[in-house]
Amino acid sequence: MDQSEWSATPSYMGDIMASSQTINNAGGHVSRSQMPGTSGHAMGASPTYGMLERQTNTMYASGETNHNHNDDMSPTKTPSEQTAYNGNINAGIIGSEKAPVHETVQDLEITRTRRIWSFITWLLTWWIPSPFLKWCGGMRRPDVRMAWREKVAICIIIFFIWCVLLFIIIGLGLLLCPKEYVWTMDEISGRNSADDALIAMRGRVYDITDFMNQKHGLKTYEATKDLMLLYAGQDVNASFPIAIRTACPSLVSQKDDPKYSMYLSVADITALQTFPFTHKVGTLPSSKELSSQSFYGKYVIPTMEKFKKGDVVWGYDWIKSMHKDQGKYWRVINQEVFNLEDYFATMDYPGNSGNKWRFLNNHIANIFDDKGAGGTDITKEWSSIPWGAKEHQANYNCMKNLFYMGRVDDRKTVRCLFTNYMLLAFACVLMTIVLVKFLAALQFGAKNRPLTPNKFVICQVPCYTEDEASLLKTIDSLAGLDYDDKHKLIFIICDGNIVGSGNEKSTPRIVLDILGVDPEYDPPGRDYLAIAEGSRRHNIGK
Repeated sequence: MDQSEWSATPSYMGDIMASSQTINNAGGHVSRSQMPGTSGHAMGASPTYGMLERQTNTMYASGETNHNHNDDMSPTKTPSEQTAYNGNINAGIIGSEKAPVHETVQDLEITRTRRIWSFITWLLTWWIPSPFLKWCGGMRRPDVRMAWREKVAICIIIFFIWCVLLFIIIGLGLLLCPKEYVWTMDEISGRNSADDALIAMRGRVYDITDFMNQKHGLKTYEATKDLMLLYAGQDVNASFPIAIRTACPSLVSQKDDPKYSMYLSVADITALQTFPFTHKVGTLPSSKELSSQSFYGKYVIPTMEKFKKGDVVWGYDWIKSMHKDQGKYWRVINQEVFNLEDYFATMDYPGNSGNKWRFLNNHIANIFDDKGAGGTDITKEWSSIPWGAKEHQANYNCMKNLFYMGRVDDRKTVRCLFTNYMLLAFACVLMTIVLVKFLAALQFGAKNRPLTPNKFVICQVPCYTEDEASLLKTIDSLAGLDYDDKHKLIFIICDGNIVGSGNEKSTPRIVLDILGVDPEYDPPGRDYLAIAEGSRRHNIGK
């Protein structure tokens, strides 16, 4: 843009342009044009400024804006000028001869999206009364109150999102897979010391660490701590047999076992050899507890209940291998694990003839004795057995007392590991984004340089209380932009005649000194209309 183009600027812009500087740094030299009202400085007579590193030929405008109207700053007007000013102040341009232009206000229809957002805002902030905002919050205008409500609604939404994230990270896993106190036999077998001793009995886990330090047994046959350590880490079912009539009172009558002498045969003989003592009724006649027919229910269970820690769990794959590969009588019913090896060993034991040893329903024996051909989980087959509710409950209670081994371990199922998988997926997504950004930041070829811009650009620099060094650095950086000097205009606005902290001069004076304006020159004030109401619209700037 050449000088003729700049001269086409309207007259009120020409007043501002009158203080503009033409800076030329071809040889480290800054020159300025002759300013109106200056004392005859010749072209090129201004001092040298080393801040501009390249040749520039840009128009600089420095304007001082004073929003607090002061009549002393305005130029003296003749009566005719004052009349013209008063007649045209509402026209938008002081001294304009054009007719006043009336603004047209267009009422736009509220969009559907805006109505939905307003509804959500009120739904979240209805509990804050408008009179409270009006009188206590100082928000007299409805639009201000609505804007405040929208901010509160956004904060509530953000808080709700964070609560959802915390629930997914912490609460969802506990909801899908509640925390359980369960142990596998491998975990139990590792807890076999005097300071930490666990045992498994009838599918439940007991901590006998403190129990070993208590005196129990008889004087002639005392259960010492060393003997108790032999039980630590073991399944002690073989050492605590239960009379069949005690465990299955509805299936074994008094006629079949009047003296509670019917016991299951232990299929695993090595289990009997592991323990030094078998707690069978009548073993020690001198013991009051072991002489009682209800020894297990009256003494064992209440005593051990104090030391109960949880349940024994078994992996489904291990149960399936016992059933399919080894032909054992391990099955799953409603996630509960049962082992009927002792039941079938008892029926096959020599001398155990008669139906009294086949006390379970025949359908149960047929389901379990499938030679590995059936399924390991027999819940469906169990439910399809044609029996009444009373018989069903009697057989279930009997199996639970004699053959219950624990539950299926579901800690490694998808249901329990869902939150872990989800967090892992989120972590993978984040790592992928970081990796993609890293690869995108790498430049393996030559750097692409953009085309030389060929557009006109105005660089506006608002100033308030900055010091000379900051202003000098800003102007210097803008002067060095890769725009053609003929297409670049730096427009500097000083917001008020302010002296910043640590400055000796006002901000407008610092800018004028940087641009090389004569220190004695004081630009005249110019009237303009600002965006305001009433008399506040009229302002004067230099």
